[in-house]
Amino acid sequence: MTNIQLFQWVELKFDVPNSLVKKGDKGVVLDYLKPTKKQSEAGYNLEVFRDGETLDVISVPISWVIPLPEIWGETELIKLNEVT
Repeated sequence: MTNIQLFQWVELKFDVPNSLVKKGDKGVVLDYLKPTKKQSEAGYNLEVFRDGETLDVISVPISWVIPLPEIWGETELIKLNEVT
């Protein structure tokens, strides 16, 4: 299992039922969810974006996401440092 950090970008592997979120949408990890009696797999709360706008905030099992190398906010910091 790959360790995903808070605010790391991920891509969804599946459409999320009862949501506008679809396979391939990208989101940011907001929180880690421990397994429960009803949900045996750990998960993440994600804020999902499309066209620069928040599409939805969802909870999905860990196996539903592909980690991406970007961390939210780091790209902006790199750009600011390049300007100064």
